[in-house]
Amino acid sequence: MAKDPKKRHYCAALLIGLTFFILFHWALPSQPLTKEAFDATSLEGAFIDVANKVRPSVVSIFSERTVSFSPWEGFGEDFFRGSPFEEFFKGFGRPRREYRQKQRGTGSGVIIDKSGNIITNHHVVADADKITVRLYDGREFDGTTKGNDPKTDLAVVHIKGENLKPATLGDSDKLRVGQWAVAIGSPFGLEETVTVGVVSATGRSGFGTGTYEDFIQTDASINPGNSGGALCNIRGEVIGINAMIIQPGHGIGFAIPINLAKSISHQLIKRGKVIRAWIGIGIQDLTQELRKQFELSNKEGVLINKIFPNSPAERADLKIGDIVKEIDGQMVRNSKELVQQVLKKEVGQEVTLNIIRNGKEMTIPIETEEMASEITAEAETPEVKKGWFGLKVEEITPQMVQRWGITVDRGVVIVEVEPGSSGHNAGLQPGDVILEVNRKKIEDTKDYQRAMQRANRRERVLLLINREGGNIFVILQEG
Repeated sequence: MAKDPKKRHYCAALLIGLTFFILFHWALPSQPLTKEAFDATSLEGAFIDVANKVRPSVVSIFSERTVSFSPWEGFGEDFFRGSPFEEFFKGFGRPRREYRQKQRGTGSGVIIDKSGNIITNHHVVADADKITVRLYDGREFDGTTKGNDPKTDLAVVHIKGENLKPATLGDSDKLRVGQWAVAIGSPFGLEETVTVGVVSATGRSGFGTGTYEDFIQTDASINPGNSGGALCNIRGEVIGINAMIIQPGHGIGFAIPINLAKSISHQLIKRGKVIRAWIGIGIQDLTQELRKQFELSNKEGVLINKIFPNSPAERADLKIGDIVKEIDGQMVRNSKELVQQVLKKEVGQEVTLNIIRNGKEMTIPIETEEMASEITAEAETPEVKKGWFGLKVEEITPQMVQRWGITVDRGVVIVEVEPGSSGHNAGLQPGDVILEVNRKKIEDTKDYQRAMQRANRRERVLLLINREGGNIFVILQEG
């Protein structure tokens, strides 16, 4: 067979064809498959690099605190308080003995400098009698709290150790929804755990966790024990401090932006407490009705509804009814943004507000000062008068101050609201103090009566109301 030339040519052709067939089918799909494999491997490698870079900077924190309890707590007089049985059970169910026991908790933290300062959550170390910090390499240290800030749920713990590896802190102001997010911590006590997701949203608030909420939302798993750990970007920079989860939700976690954490931790390390900047205004968001009333077209801006006495705002001649559009060139879209911008400033720093007053834009410089712990005011005397919109009003009396906790010394008090009236539908209630009618200050019932007589009740009437120390604008209109 081998000697037959035809058969030799046939075999050679078949061999060459088979060779080309194999090369063709291997070569054609090889490029996209190699590219996909390369991309997946690169992404996998990036996550591995983040874990290797950040895990040595994330610590586990173990806390012990003493708690008191009683087996009878919540029964008897307290249980029946406010019910018809309160008097009968008065004195019953009081604890015969108070017990004390140790409560242990776990959390995480992030090393931020070589001197041993660690950022964590306030709730991880609050009221702790003992704090133990365990590093990535297994070393353990006693920790001491340098400062707590419950309003942001942040704290700084210090340890005395060598060869510590601080994390690289990023810039949370540059975050974009959809970016990769890597959470590192000790969920359920499982140390050095890494989970991956994306930045789902920024600027989340309204959870009632503290005074200042500005959370990063992520679907990277954040579970109990992860609190205080690191939320990182794909470059291994810490962009947030893991804080909490929504219990009913799956894959919904929240972290405190690292820029806020840096500012708070700097003050806690330096002073042991946080001193916040303040300009002395009360504010509210602008509704569509308020925009019409103030003849505003765009969506930006925040309405000033209170000027605190002896405050930077009063000295800068800001007025109730001014609309703040910008602070230091940064546009303000709502009250939360204005508060956050002010809180980023240093005490004593001069800032510039771009405002609208009576339809005209103005620029007002104002110097921040330390936030006052509380503001109080005194009250004065009486007279009675009926009002409009289903409202009955009186002048302020000491009895009203006592009853409703009134904190202003001028205006008229709403003592009765007719059900179904315009005032009732607008949410007005007894104890509210009317400070202005259509931007006219109200000192007493005579001012109120004159202002209401001048107002066209078929048009919108703008009231400035003080309720429990806070001011709010309300629009009324007869049906």
